[in-house]
Amino acid sequence: MEGFMQRENTQTYTYFGIESNGWISSKGLVGNKNGIFDPHDITSELGIQPFSSWKKGDKRRDGSVYLFSSWAAERSDKDMLDVEAQCLDTIKNLRNKISVLQNFKEKYDVNYILMVVPSIYGEEKPHIAFNEEIIEFCYLTGTTINFDTYIYHITIGDRILDFIHRMKKIIGMKAR
Repeated sequence: MEGFMQRENTQTYTYFGIESNGWISSKGLVGNKNGIFDPHDITSELGIQPFSSWKKGDKRRDGSVYLFSSWAAERSDKDMLDVEAQCLDTIKNLRNKISVLQNFKEKYDVNYILMVVPSIYGEEKPHIAFNEEIIEFCYLTGTTINFDTYIYHITIGDRILDFIHRMKKIIGMKAR
């Protein structure tokens, strides 16, 4: 049956993130004193707008407060199944700001993360690779590559519905 499922479900995206270094408590990550930063500072220094950011003490939607600072930007979903292309897209605007990132890391106790978020359906597999350019950027900035993976199992019923859908498309094309 493998081969019937279309590669329309599985997708990935990547982004670059900065988080306070800290420790895990019963309430989650607690940022070290030297890891607390104002996200507006890094936005200003990099000249890049984040899609998500907060400072320790900012309120969450549920009314609780964040215990660490965070800044995330440069999200890419280019070529949804090609993680390498997405990572290159994510770091393209950061490569000429390596010295800014190095200086920020000297000033604050933070972690840099190149986050890969695949959502995998059934047997579909994204292409995951990291070329020298990505590895060099991570090395020079002290960035780690993390994965936040979501796996969804496909049932035989899903496969049958997919097969019927594809056959309808084929029959529809021949009828023209």
